[in-house]
Amino acid sequence: MLIAIGCFIVFALGIVCYPLAFRMDDNMMSILLFSAGILLNCLAFFIPWQITGHSRK
Repeated sequence: MLIAIGCFIVFALGIVCYPLAFRMDDNMMSILLFSAGILLNCLAFFIPWQITGHSRK
């Protein structure tokens, strides 16, 4: 249950990065923030997938 809450928080942080990226004036910072959102969302799905053991071995 604690893992699910942690992954939900990471996913929510990733979602928050997208609108912030479009409000940035600096193009490089916008790209970095958008990439951080993608990375956080991928991480939110990757962590439980690895913990439950559904990865190919």
